[in-house]
Amino acid sequence: MKKFQLLMLDAGPVIGLFEMGLWDKFIEKCDVIIGRTVAREAQYARQEIADVRIDIQPYESEGKITVIDLDTADVQNFRTNYLNKCNYRIDDGEMELLAMLFSSEKPYKLCTADGPVFQILARYNKSEQGISLEEVLNRVGLSRSQLSWIYTKKFRENHTKLGQKDAIQNFE
Repeated sequence: MKKFQLLMLDAGPVIGLFEMGLWDKFIEKCDVIIGRTVAREAQYARQEIADVRIDIQPYESEGKITVIDLDTADVQNFRTNYLNKCNYRIDDGEMELLAMLFSSEKPYKLCTADGPVFQILARYNKSEQGISLEEVLNRVGLSRSQLSWIYTKKFRENHTKLGQKDAIQNFE
């Protein structure tokens, strides 16, 4: 059994793991779930870097990760019931993962490098389902001393506090 179950990854952490050369070790230790949109975003995000090639398809084919194809009705439901009630800008990959998380009873953890995602989770009392890449790496024994700010626990905590503040003030 893998050390970390039900872990949803946004494109930022996927790209970061490939750049750090940790992807293969990471998926050995984590039950990784990504959306089809995230897979496409990650593949095209770093084409200009010759030494980093991101191709998710072989990992999906070999059953090393799960790539979800969420129904558009679920995404639209999330947009209508949650996203349209606040003023956060998120991309399609993040929306797909959030829609899955919000429509499920499973205790997913969503790992992202985008502050508004942590803010949305906090605003709707789901902050415990957000996690930074730093926190996951520490839990599975792959910690790194120098991580970009967007991958840190402090980044997650900062944006979680902003989302909590927005919820208290009913900020839209």
